[in-house]
This record gives sequence, structure tokens and C-alpha cells, in this order.
Amino acid sequence: MDATILKALQVPLTAAAASARTSPPDRVSLPRSRWLALAASIVAGVLVGSLLWVGGPRATLAREVVEHLLHEPQSLTATHADPADVERILGDAGVRLRPGIGTVSYARSCPFRGHVVPHLVVRTAHGPVTVLVLRNESVRRAIPFEEQGYVGSLVPAGPGSVAIVGGAQADVAEVTARLLEAVRWTDSRGAE
Repeated sequence: MDATILKALQVPLTAAAASARTSPPDRVSLPRSRWLALAASIVAGVLVGSLLWVGGPRATLAREVVEHLLHEPQSLTATHADPADVERILGDAGVRLRPGIGTVSYARSCPFRGHVVPHLVVRTAHGPVTVLVLRNESVRRAIPFEEQGYVGSLVPAGPGSVAIVGGAQADVAEVTARLLEAVRWTDSRGAE
């Protein structure tokens, strides 16, 4: 890469530039190595910025959550999940659910980004709200999103995060508050 940058900076002198070069310089010029270092720094900065911009990991995470939801349409029409199933599915993920979240109408363990995660649907007055418990996906702050007609939020929780997604009329904030109050993370021994 240094050779390419050096080649790009080597511009042939015109006759006028060559004659001007014989006169004493009006300003101090930087050595070629400093120009190369400056050019390399600019290129590196552009590359890093581009990678961060294009990578957009949180936007991708929100999109993947909604796509997962779209692959399981039956989850939104289920009427009631067996509380023992809910407890087992959450327990396998190192989570306990205290009372207060409301009626869980669907509970499954689903593959998501290389891990098996709890996928719950909670009934609300404004329709079903999907919850994915993402122990291995962390976010620094709550990130609201809108994707494909759904509204949602990625929220930091425990060692990871939770994704809460509902239809356009869903009260995601209310479910998020209830969920964060009800979810308890456990260690490998099951202790909180």
C-alpha cells in the first residue's frame, strides 16, 4: 500500500515547475516520509470510518430480530404457553422470569446468530409483543427501531440485551419496563 501511495504522489515536473524549483523555496517543505505518513493516516482513517459506517451492527441486529419474527408467524397467533415450558426455556438460557410480565402466549428456544435464545410472545391490550432474550448480544443503551412495519427496541439487560418488537400500535415501552422488572439473569448454577 505504501508503494501505491508513493507512486500516486510522484508527479512528473513540468518545465515551469522545474525552473521554479531552481529558485529558493518560499516555504519549508516536509520530507517525503512525512507526506507518506500523512497520506497513510488519511487512508487508514477513511477505511476505519467506512467499516464502522457500513458495519452498522445494531441496525443489522434489529433487522435480524424482525426477520426472525417474520419466519415464525405462528408465534403471534398462539394463545397460551405452558408456564412449565416458559420456565424451562428461560432456565436453559440462564434467565428466570418473576411474575408481572403478563400472559406469555408463545415460548420457544430458537437459533439466532449462532446461539439458542428464548423467543417469547407477551399479550398486551394493543396486540402481541415479541421478546427475544439475547444473552450474547450487548448494546450500550436502548436503541429504538422501526423495521418492516414493526416497532421495537434493543435494550441492555444483564450480560446481554433483550429485543422487544410489536406492531405499529404496540406499547413497546410498557412491555420493556415490565420485562426488565421481571427478568432475572442467573449464573451457570442457577443462582441470581
